[in-house]
Amino acid sequence: MSIRLIAALTALALAPAAFAQATEGASTADQAAQIAALEGKVESLAEQYAETKGAVASMQKLKLSGYIQARYAWLEAANYNASAAATTPTTPDRSGFFIRRGRFKAAYNADLAEYVLQIDVIPAGLSIKEGYASIKLPAGFALDAGLQLFPFGYEVFGRSSSDLDTLERSRVTGAFLNGEYDLGLALRGKLSKVNFKVGVFNGNGINTTQVGRDNDQLKDFIGRAWTDLGIVTAGVSGWYGKTKAYNRADDKEFDRNRFAVDAQLYLDLLPVGGTALKGEYMWGHTTIGGTLGAGGNLPANDAPVPTGSGWYAILVQNIGQPYQVAVKYEQYRPDHTVDLSATSTTVAVQQELQIALHAYLGANMKVTGAWYHPMNGEKGGAAASDPKADQFIVQAQAKF
Repeated sequence: MSIRLIAALTALALAPAAFAQATEGASTADQAAQIAALEGKVESLAEQYAETKGAVASMQKLKLSGYIQARYAWLEAANYNASAAATTPTTPDRSGFFIRRGRFKAAYNADLAEYVLQIDVIPAGLSIKEGYASIKLPAGFALDAGLQLFPFGYEVFGRSSSDLDTLERSRVTGAFLNGEYDLGLALRGKLSKVNFKVGVFNGNGINTTQVGRDNDQLKDFIGRAWTDLGIVTAGVSGWYGKTKAYNRADDKEFDRNRFAVDAQLYLDLLPVGGTALKGEYMWGHTTIGGTLGAGGNLPANDAPVPTGSGWYAILVQNIGQPYQVAVKYEQYRPDHTVDLSATSTTVAVQQELQIALHAYLGANMKVTGAWYHPMNGEKGGAAASDPKADQFIVQAQAKF
């Protein structure tokens, strides 16, 4: 298209000289015919230029992006293939190569609407991650309808999977926001210095055996508000809803409420590069369920739904332009009613230490080495403090 545009402009610039040379010594009638022919050519070139300009303007509204994460993982658990019984061996995942994520995203930003579609392509199969339409409203507001991120928490709503500090999200995030995306209708915008997104959603995400279908007929209200003050950014998230246990004879309803608060502090403490401190606390009950009839950790009897909570803290240090080190400590307590001092093999509090080293090789490539060290039993119980479940992961991520 650019070649056609250059040719059209060149022809217009050379037209007077060409006309003078062509009409030199010609009769008046011949000159008039040559003028008419030249005008026709100029009009044709102008029409082609208008078409090219329109096509270029339309393509500028389309943005294509994506990334692929290729990994090798060493799993300590693969070296401890213990059996609960001779007839029921436990086979952990094996160490090896795999594709963690293969994303392709298309976003078309028109004057009054926006179209977004993101897919994940890995050897296990093809799945849709995002698919929603946005209607632009006055004063910078917009309505998003369709499959979109949970507007909840910093790790899910505030960070892309391509930019996680230690490659994976926290245990508490995986419990309450498993799948990360859900179907719903949400309003987003900004009031003064506060950004927000709030809406009504199915509530059980899409990472279930019933992909794309709600686990009940009830809907949940979910929202997040956050502000960016430069050195400090902070946010608060809320979730209110209920879920029905259709696997019970009485179809009993249970609360599905959650709350989260997060903050990030960016400093220049060391001469080698910037420093960031990040943290988030999340509380709630009724985790994301895996079946159509039940929504998460619902009790079989009339006991209250287990209330859980978790938090994490991250220290990120840049070392020059190409390197970055991230250290993360996280803790997740699935059920607050469990006595931490009781003798039990059940892990009442799950903890993990994570360390990652990132190397940025240009604008499109990042290589990461990460170590994960789960720790159990430090908060009570008879579970082994070393669960023999360390992981070491090397990842190469390319994006465009």
